[in-house]
Amino acid sequence: MRGLSCAFVAGLLLACTAGISAAQHEVKLSNGTVLQPKPYFIVSYIETAPDAAKAAEALIRKQVAIGKSAKGNLRFEALKRQGHPNHFAIVETWEDPQSREAHAKSAGKIEFRKAIQPMLYSPYDERPHVGLLAADPKTVAAGRRGTVYVITHVDIIPTEQFAPCKRQVDEKGPCGNAMVTQLAEESRKHKGMVRFDVLTQSNRPNHMKIVEMWSSARAQRAHTVTPEVQAFRDRLAGIKVGSGVNANPLFVINSLSGSLYDERIYRGM
Repeated sequence: MRGLSCAFVAGLLLACTAGISAAQHEVKLSNGTVLQPKPYFIVSYIETAPDAAKAAEALIRKQVAIGKSAKGNLRFEALKRQGHPNHFAIVETWEDPQSREAHAKSAGKIEFRKAIQPMLYSPYDERPHVGLLAADPKTVAAGRRGTVYVITHVDIIPTEQFAPCKRQVDEKGPCGNAMVTQLAEESRKHKGMVRFDVLTQSNRPNHMKIVEMWSSARAQRAHTVTPEVQAFRDRLAGIKVGSGVNANPLFVINSLSGSLYDERIYRGM
């Protein structure tokens, strides 16, 4: 690429993007299910040096305003983690991958990434997703002053996503994906629920995000100790529901998850 002009390279990139079809962004799960990329979601984690938190927050607020005005944007939300004022998250919802790609290459987005880079103490973690079980973004209420957001990274071992899942008490299931979607369906009935979506990471289909919104901290806390959530946690750990321990106490829990259940609580900015 050394001998190519910047103008030519930019034109080539635009041409390539224009040629990308929606089918190329579809996500095919191991059971054959195909997830469509409309809407298209981006979840980003941003962690800055503690003394840079205020400056980073100002940059993120500016980026939200730019993102909301971008063509094809459905939602653009910036969040600050509770108890960690230098930890942020951005949840973007776009009509399709193409509108998000156009925003990613915009001057405002590029300037934001350059400005925040020196403040980071861990890499800017940006992950694309499609909906596994997600409400129409237009029907989800905007966050208010008391709204609590929860974003959880869920990593299901690939062989445990669909039956037979041999780490489970009953290998017929429910297995990983069914467990997560059942949790969403049951949680949507809980008092104070505003949003409870499950997203599948488009470049790693065994990784998911649970995106929650609750009307208050009290409602969110009440939800976490319901029988449905406790049963989900037991199943994710691969133990009999209600037992709280592995059947054989001499062995570690035979988890369906490839990582810790990374539940993070935020407030809107």
